[in-house]
Amino acid sequence: MTVPTHADAHILVLDDNPVNVELLLCLLEDEGYRHVHGETDPRRLPQIMKAQRVDLLLLDIRMPHLDGYRVLEWLHAEWGEQAPPVIVLSAQTDADTRLRALGLGARDFLNKPFDQLEVLQRIRNTLEAHFLLRERSVRAAWLEDEVRQRTSELQQQAISDPVTGRLNRRGLLEQLQGHTGRGVVVYFVALDGLEDIARLHGLRVAETLSRTLSERLQSLLHEQSCVFGAWSNSEWLVLDFGTPQTDGLACRADALLHSLAQGIEVERLLLHLDCRVGISHSAQAHDSAEHLIRQAAMALPPKAGTWRCFEPALEQRLLTLSHYRQALRTAAEQHQLFLVYQPKMELSGERVVGAEALLRWVSPEFGFVSPADFIPIAESSGDILRLGSWVIDTAIDQLEQWLAQGAVPPDFRVAVNVAALQLMQPGFADGLITRLAHSRLPPGALEIEVTESGLMQNMELALVQLNQLAAAGIGIAIDDFGTGYSSLAYLKTMPVSVLKIDKAFVERMDADEQDRGLAQAVIHMARILGCETVAEGVERPEQVALLRTMGCNLVQGYWYSPPLNPEAFVEYCQSQNG
Repeated sequence: MTVPTHADAHILVLDDNPVNVELLLCLLEDEGYRHVHGETDPRRLPQIMKAQRVDLLLLDIRMPHLDGYRVLEWLHAEWGEQAPPVIVLSAQTDADTRLRALGLGARDFLNKPFDQLEVLQRIRNTLEAHFLLRERSVRAAWLEDEVRQRTSELQQQAISDPVTGRLNRRGLLEQLQGHTGRGVVVYFVALDGLEDIARLHGLRVAETLSRTLSERLQSLLHEQSCVFGAWSNSEWLVLDFGTPQTDGLACRADALLHSLAQGIEVERLLLHLDCRVGISHSAQAHDSAEHLIRQAAMALPPKAGTWRCFEPALEQRLLTLSHYRQALRTAAEQHQLFLVYQPKMELSGERVVGAEALLRWVSPEFGFVSPADFIPIAESSGDILRLGSWVIDTAIDQLEQWLAQGAVPPDFRVAVNVAALQLMQPGFADGLITRLAHSRLPPGALEIEVTESGLMQNMELALVQLNQLAAAGIGIAIDDFGTGYSSLAYLKTMPVSVLKIDKAFVERMDADEQDRGLAQAVIHMARILGCETVAEGVERPEQVALLRTMGCNLVQGYWYSPPLNPEAFVEYCQSQNG
């Protein structure tokens, strides 16, 4: 005997006639169905179905206490889509009986007296459809669950930073939106130096450092009112929905700075980051969550290890700088830019031997614009490449003119400042060497000044460029020496000819022993390396006396002269040199 496909199906025969029940049970068991049950009292159906799953119900219509129609109504009301398929058993074959039963959910009919082959075939068909539907239903539910789970995972990924697992920009905005009308404090944290670490030590080290910092913040911000995440690679946000008072803001900001400034060991490297914090509060006037975050970013102080709260004047200041950015693009063509020259004095003979060319801007709209404002704008926008080229050309032309007129000594040198972005251009050195080759300047008449931080952006490329320039006789000065990444390890590999002592050390050297010692150390280092030293910001005779005693070569500053236009510079130079 062939076992039916769904031999393990649970089949219930419900008929008030025991003979019919027994007949069907025997027929089904002989066919090979293993789980067949019979019942003559329809009132026991709820108990039966609660105790045992039913895959098929063979239901008589005419029964005492509870007829087949009421059973069908109960199944629909109680079990809904989970109700088993029903084949109606009836000696009545009229249309009304069939339509009423079908309307209540019956799947098929078996007419009494039973035709055994027909009974078995209809049962097989009904079970086949039932299990196929169940399989599809189960698979649909599984797929729906998989889609729901995957959607949840994708939604979580969409709001999570891939490195730290914390909230990303989108997740932070979602957290903040809806809370801006209530109390919330936004701490915008800038991690200065993280990108440098990635460049110097690799992305893996930087990512490990970020994860460690994230864990450190998690332990610090354990309150339920605080959430934090990555706004960018080196900028994080802390959102505090606890609305602390002014004292609480200061405590939170100081705690953030202290926690993030602690050294972290990664792959046997002890790494430190400089940290700054800008703060905004939802009580301040703002248009949106994004605006509140921008306010916190605007409040970032320039000095590492400090924090600052947003004030409307900061936004106005940034608006002014934005206007500067637009106007600066056409300033050179409209002859608003010019160079001034600050004399460099030789201490041993009180003689003018050189000058630093400095860029100035007087705008018809804004008046005099400080270099401290427009130079960073030019660097961030890339306009410094065009402006830097203009400065070099103008300085070369001016020095050619002075030398031709005999207005300056034959060994006179002009120094021009070169931004990091200029130095990082692969063809910068070749272009400058070619420009000088077509000029009438003697070798060594032009000197470039670069900052320590600028060199660190790409040490290898900087070294290639500087070696080319030095080989062509162009002097290399390190500007603001001692305030950046000062290190003999990099300094001894570079063709440096001048170290400039930053004015921060010169300013109080006559009153501060530590500043005096630092200046002396720079001069001593320069002597070992065979470099000249130039002290900037000299404004008092006491400073001059100390620098002369220390063995400094050159000085520049307001004690001798401010930066001068070309005509005034020539007059000063001739009066000083005789």
